Amino acid sequence: MIIVRQPSHPGRTCPSRLPATAGGHCQRGFTLIEVLVAITLLAVGILAAATMQITALGGNSLANRVTTASTLAADTLESLMELPFDDPRLAATVPEAATATAADLGEALSDPETARSWEDELGQPAGFEVFWNVVEDYPLVDCKTIRVLVRRSDRGALRTIALDFVRMRPLSEL
Repeated sequence: MIIVRQPSHPGRTCPSRLPATAGGHCQRGFTLIEVLVAITLLAVGILAAATMQITALGGNSLANRVTTASTLAADTLESLMELPFDDPRLAATVPEAATATAADLGEALSDPETARSWEDELGQPAGFEVFWNVVEDYPLVDCKTIRVLVRRSDRGALRTIALDFVRMRPLSEL
């Protein structure tokens, strides 16, 4: 008895660009150039994702510092609001409001040279300076405008966050 083996895939032919082996099987696989192109594309994609992550980390760090500065300013303002209206820490640091223009007062309120700070009482977090200025009788008589400033250095540039509050003399003291 004679046994004849049938090919595993009868009628199968190789595409014209793929050579057949001696056994009639098609050569399959990737060429070296195809593999190099695939690796190059993968590397470019990974580098793009890494760059995106580095940028996101920098943005998160900046957002954290801005949030910390805003929180410090709000906490300082709340601490100042707890003080009595005539407390020496709320005495005017800016010249008479009656003779100054609004622009002059705005500049004077932002001047760190005339400001007070909590350095001796509360301490300040590293990298932040917290201070405030006060104008009496502005915008109205028997009011104090308080500007809290938090200054920080971001990559060599000084950045400042300012919060303003107008405090009125209590009615019981008028």
